[in-house]
Amino acid sequence: MNTPPLPRPVQTALLAFLQNAFRHRPQDFRPLRLNGLPLGLLNAQWHNRLRQDWTGRLKTHSDGLSLETGDWHSTGQILQDTARRWHQTGLLGGWRDEKHDVRDATGRVLFTLERAAFRPLGLTSRAVHLNGLCQTPDGPRLWIARRSTHKAVDPGKLDNLTGGGVAAGETPAPAMRREAWEEAGIPPELTPVPAETLLSVHPVKRGLHREHLHIFDLQLPPGFTPQNQDGEVAAFTLMTPADTAAAIAQGRMMNDSALVTLSLLHRLRLTTPDHPLAAFLQSFHSGAEGAKAV
Repeated sequence: MNTPPLPRPVQTALLAFLQNAFRHRPQDFRPLRLNGLPLGLLNAQWHNRLRQDWTGRLKTHSDGLSLETGDWHSTGQILQDTARRWHQTGLLGGWRDEKHDVRDATGRVLFTLERAAFRPLGLTSRAVHLNGLCQTPDGPRLWIARRSTHKAVDPGKLDNLTGGGVAAGETPAPAMRREAWEEAGIPPELTPVPAETLLSVHPVKRGLHREHLHIFDLQLPPGFTPQNQDGEVAAFTLMTPADTAAAIAQGRMMNDSALVTLSLLHRLRLTTPDHPLAAFLQSFHSGAEGAKAV
């Protein structure tokens, strides 16, 4: 059964949501260079804080900061120690004792760093997101999660079927399988399929969120109901594309999860190619190409 595209007024509302959710002013952030490589972006608060607290060699430029050490291991260690001091003094919340890889533009791992420090420094992290689909006689349906009210970030908001960060030393596919089991009880015989990679950039209270979103799709058999294993999901609901789109337009879904879901609706041809929403969704591929193979 062919499902017609979403009505144009709905697509216009979705475009307005994305434009607002992902609006940022590049002039509000200054480059952070580490050993000569432009790896981060700092707002004024974190620019001043890092300039005060960095214990290695530092140069201040009109457009940003350059931090120098003898090697990448030293860079990672000093940044880790600096971030820990920020956390201990109450400047940096959300500490997880979970490290992520810091990579250069080619995907080469330079060093590892506490996940909570990525946003203050404007470093690019990686995450996996899983779209769960179910085909019914009435057309496709999407399994949508509701986040636990105990989550530190966006408690109670709607989410993709599963999602989470790619930890240091991991690659996206194993990270996806891990998250699929922990958050939704997806057994190993059901294998998520890589779909596309997008680059999400938007300001947050803690600094700048910059993340490669590795998107996977999974067709789930009729009668299968996701079962959360780790207490991070309050409920799962099987929703129509129209109801999902309405929830996104109303701001009831996390920003990155909304983007991932809309990328799926676009690939299902539920958006129209001539609507500006399609071009805006395509713009999130810019800067994401180098992340696909790593």
